[in-house]
Amino acid sequence: MITIVLHLNNQTEFSHYRWKKFDTYLKYTYNSSKTTMNITAITSHKRSSQYIWCVNHYGPNNQLKDFVKCCIIAMINNYTLIIPPLFPHYRQKHKGIQLFDHFYDLKQLRHALNFITLDQFISKPKINSNRMMIDCYLQQIELIAASAWYPNNTLILTQRYYKINIDFHRLINLSRNFHMSELFNKSKDCSSIFLHIDYTIFRQFFLFPNIYIKQIFEHLYRTPLIQRMTSQLIKQLPQLVIGKNHSQTNLSTLAVIHIRIGDHIVMNISMYIKQILYLFNNGVHFTHLHIMCPYLNSADIKQLTDNLPIVFTTSQHLLHHVNFVLDSYLFDVLEQEIAYQAPIFIASPRTTYSATVLMQKVYQEQGTVYVLSTKKNNHPLLVTKQNVKYFEQ
Repeated sequence: MITIVLHLNNQTEFSHYRWKKFDTYLKYTYNSSKTTMNITAITSHKRSSQYIWCVNHYGPNNQLKDFVKCCIIAMINNYTLIIPPLFPHYRQKHKGIQLFDHFYDLKQLRHALNFITLDQFISKPKINSNRMMIDCYLQQIELIAASAWYPNNTLILTQRYYKINIDFHRLINLSRNFHMSELFNKSKDCSSIFLHIDYTIFRQFFLFPNIYIKQIFEHLYRTPLIQRMTSQLIKQLPQLVIGKNHSQTNLSTLAVIHIRIGDHIVMNISMYIKQILYLFNNGVHFTHLHIMCPYLNSADIKQLTDNLPIVFTTSQHLLHHVNFVLDSYLFDVLEQEIAYQAPIFIASPRTTYSATVLMQKVYQEQGTVYVLSTKKNNHPLLVTKQNVKYFEQ
């Protein structure tokens, strides 16, 4: 069992932790009454590069949402972001870390912000072959007590993967309703930061279109290898279609829909079908449909077959075709990339799984995006840069 030791005393810093005075810093203020976000430059001192590693929560797409939040924190406070590991969904048997750069293109992301990889960070402050120090552990203690699993899991699995022990010089608590200025002030003497804050903190980052969200998603691409593997999967879809007028001819325009049922029900299957038909009958042209949903049962498939006027494939069909070479984590990534590459994407509301694709497609101008309505008689909404937002859970 790996022991994590928190050093609460002020130990002497290593020689490569050299403090420089600050010259400028950014103070973040949020005005809820005007629903605006203001970034104000304030004269202060100049500091050396500070590294920040954020704890991410829940499944892979929720972790990605936390990652985007941490990118914004790093941008506002002029931190150098440490690219975190990603973890499989809690339902999956595999429990090891997944390296971010196996799935996302860091060359593209570097256009948006300053960062180093986890490998690069771990090689920096090692004091011997199997031990490294992080300067400050910042935690919002009152709100995260029930979420201690996440930082523990992050540290234990990272230590196991890299065969090191991770220690901390200082433990610093953030107040219950802290603001960005408190985070900045309490971390200003930290050369490196391990940050654990409540999952819901800074929800305002996702409520309105803003320059940071835009900048990140303009440059958040999956790796060229993922893109190439996905294009090959897309070529297989016409061979797997089922439904009325079953044919593999003239399947030239793919639409992808994310249906969220099973682990969490956003709408019932009839509401999804109704809105697909609305698009189809109102001039949105697509020749076949891929349904991203691993939880469809035989009754759902029959309902889709009986009501859809076009052929379709589902997650089960495609996974059955390729599961001898893909694990479920990689398949999820590839299926999101299918939605990204498709000419049309129909997003399920209130899900981070859909939101990831939606934000990429809109800000990278990659095809057309609609978002479904949860209201019974409403129809899908066309998503543009003027109304795009990251869904709330």
